[in-house]
Amino acid sequence: MVRDVRSLGYGNLTERPRLKAIGIGGAGCNAIANSPFPSVGLCSHLDNVNGPPGQRRLVLGPDEHALLTSASPRMMGSVERAISRRLRQEVEGYDLIFLFAGLGGETASYILPGLANLCRHLGGMVIASVAMPFSAEGPGRRSTAAAALPKLIEAAHLTITYPNDGLLEVAPNLPFRRTFKVMDEIMKVPARELAGVLTRDDLRGLRSEIGLSMHMRMGAGAGAGMQRESVAVSEAFGSPWFDFDLKESAVALVVISGREVDDFSVRDILGHVRARVPNASILYGVRSDASADDLRVTVLLDARV
Repeated sequence: MVRDVRSLGYGNLTERPRLKAIGIGGAGCNAIANSPFPSVGLCSHLDNVNGPPGQRRLVLGPDEHALLTSASPRMMGSVERAISRRLRQEVEGYDLIFLFAGLGGETASYILPGLANLCRHLGGMVIASVAMPFSAEGPGRRSTAAAALPKLIEAAHLTITYPNDGLLEVAPNLPFRRTFKVMDEIMKVPARELAGVLTRDDLRGLRSEIGLSMHMRMGAGAGAGMQRESVAVSEAFGSPWFDFDLKESAVALVVISGREVDDFSVRDILGHVRARVPNASILYGVRSDASADDLRVTVLLDARV
């Protein structure tokens, strides 16, 4: 059954959500480097040594790390310790909280679901962006990530996953370690694009569409010239993370951005998207970006994987 198409960016455009980005663990702290909105890293003392210079971070001592990693995700908000109070102070009062991490390690895998639950309990909409381990990283990290992911999906409103193996298609010729920097930039794309279109009114509608929780994957593309709309959509849907039956997707979030985006471009892009996800509700927003030389399309799809 064909679903409907609705626009984001309605309501009072001067009432934008109050945003916060939190990076958890070493990968998360790297992902929020140069964040366009207020951010803080949450890491162990080992991650702190290797983290981006000049970044604001909450560094967990051994006892605090043990406490948070052992707590049930649903109980983090009720743990009356200094670190729990500091975390509540960091997230309280924000409308939209972006969480960034790499699953598989001992910090993010165990702390991230509880932090997502805490943010949700305090009223913020929670969008988590997480990288999943390379196949080459071994069964230990992969099993740890696989165990943490369902808990995170349950705790956050929206969880976007990026299996690292997809980087071998996106950046096949880069040295292994440099691919992580590519992932850092990719993971910031949905946060930047959604922040540019969402109003506070949108958050209520978005929560209703997503329901209690949703797992999504991302594709992004750019196009220029006469066929820029179809090129951008084709590139977005060529994402290595769209490795599932797209006809099963129930929701598609689409952000169109560029220097000048007219109604023709919007209709054309939505038509191309509809042809690929015929059974999805499409929520779309348009963002003006004076610095853009091309037309960009970012697509988030409900992933039944």
